[in-house]
Amino acid sequence: MKYVQLNPEGNFDLWDIEKIRELNDESGIGDSLGQKLLYENGTSRLWDITLWPKQRIPFRKHRFPCSFVCLTSGLAISRCKSGKIQLIQIEKGDTEYMEPDDANHIHDLENIGDSVLKMYVLEFRYQSEVKIQLNH
Repeated sequence: MKYVQLNPEGNFDLWDIEKIRELNDESGIGDSLGQKLLYENGTSRLWDITLWPKQRIPFRKHRFPCSFVCLTSGLAISRCKSGKIQLIQIEKGDTEYMEPDDANHIHDLENIGDSVLKMYVLEFRYQSEVKIQLNH
């Protein structure tokens, strides 16, 4: 994956007003990382993302680390709560591991390419610090 920053953090001048309104309405921001939940157990969830050209996943909250694999190539834009906008060039087979910047990392994903963008996201639903209690 290749990332190009189109807009810096803290700058919302280039943002569409509807996206700002959506971002400010935190009641509508969920924590689903994809469109379809394929599998879930106590420690992980597997999500499917399939975006047709010009289709977008609304803002969502990343609270846990995740890993994803891209099944197709394409071009996308992601807008972050901080104001940062990134252009993402995706190649089939790209994989990446991501930890959220904070407990409420919020962003969207929009397919701006001409082909279907498909990926799987594996969300690791645990905190970075694991506490073990031993009984004596």
